[in-house]
Amino acid sequence: MKVITKNILNLLYLTIFISMVSSCSDSDSPSSQDSNATAEWKTSSSVGSDEVSTGILLKGDAGTQYSATISQGASFSSFDYYTSKSAKLGVLKEGDNVIYIYCKANATADPRNVVVDITFGDAAPQQLTLVQKSVSQEILPVFSAWPELPAEKVSTDYQYATHYVTVNGKKIRSYSLCFDKNNKAALWVAYPMHAVYDGSVGRSDEWGFDPYITQTNQANCVSRSYGGNYDRGHQIPSADRDATFEMNAQTFYMSNMTPQLDRLNQDMWAKLETKVRNNICSDTLYVVTGAYFGAGATTTTDGAGNIVAIPTNYFKILLRTKSGNSGKSIALCSDSELISIGFWVDHKAYGNIEPPTTICTSVADIEAKTGFSFFPGVSAAVKSQNTPSVWGVQ
Repeated sequence: MKVITKNILNLLYLTIFISMVSSCSDSDSPSSQDSNATAEWKTSSSVGSDEVSTGILLKGDAGTQYSATISQGASFSSFDYYTSKSAKLGVLKEGDNVIYIYCKANATADPRNVVVDITFGDAAPQQLTLVQKSVSQEILPVFSAWPELPAEKVSTDYQYATHYVTVNGKKIRSYSLCFDKNNKAALWVAYPMHAVYDGSVGRSDEWGFDPYITQTNQANCVSRSYGGNYDRGHQIPSADRDATFEMNAQTFYMSNMTPQLDRLNQDMWAKLETKVRNNICSDTLYVVTGAYFGAGATTTTDGAGNIVAIPTNYFKILLRTKSGNSGKSIALCSDSELISIGFWVDHKAYGNIEPPTTICTSVADIEAKTGFSFFPGVSAAVKSQNTPSVWGVQ
């Protein structure tokens, strides 16, 4: 009865509010519509099974009225999961506006869909769906189907996951990773690169834990970086995912970070990342970035003072069609139509230089060094290539 009464009051409040703003004609009143106003997930359109919060980013002209409703299983309040908190009203302020959603733990065997309807003024509602995975559910890479993925290597120390994003109403993969619980880092992060991922949202700096990886297995550098002269080094770069705020925010997950020397991360490594982006083409460019923990690996601390291992090496491997505009999938290409290369980087300061040819090698060589099988859908002949000039490295 208490919940029903609260629902009735909430509905009455919503009706009165709408009635009041619709009767206002004063020029100082909030605008009743904004055709340019948009709503998108702030960090991710999917979350883990634990009790969790996430945000929706609202953009539009200051003064635009908005209303939001939410389905059961989640709330706009961190203190009340009942439907009495299923409605939210507001007016956009200058800059970005965020409304937060709080989800109950999903203890069921099935994923839960939380539907949010957001209306700006008199415009048609915009609908966003948040998927909360179940306790036993894993968001796994589609091995053998996506060209960028290495072959799966089974180990109790490894956890695999894939992050998806929504672009123009379509759900697409952003990146996959193989996370090593012992080293608190991904051994590889695999991702496609194409114009659909390119934009101008810039760095979100949304440092946070990966919702698909057990939080205690991740390094804690949400509030501050690693100890010593080590940056929170991205494996998939922020600049490779800047078409939407959601996809950029996902690159700031702790699972994507390793302790990387500042003078490597900000200098030669950053220039190597730019070289990779320069090879984006009409066909897809497939990339795997990884961290290697070899003999003699030392340690530092994360932002919370926990001991974490420092990679001894980093690597990148690339695969694409030679022409860049074949319109063909990798599986349908002959060896002569494909090009690949590897970059093996010692964890040291190289200076603020362009990537040297000395770091260039073959995919096959990096396979031998790491024990992973990369680009399993292409031949050994393609993976033995090492022609730096084809990739703009002189």
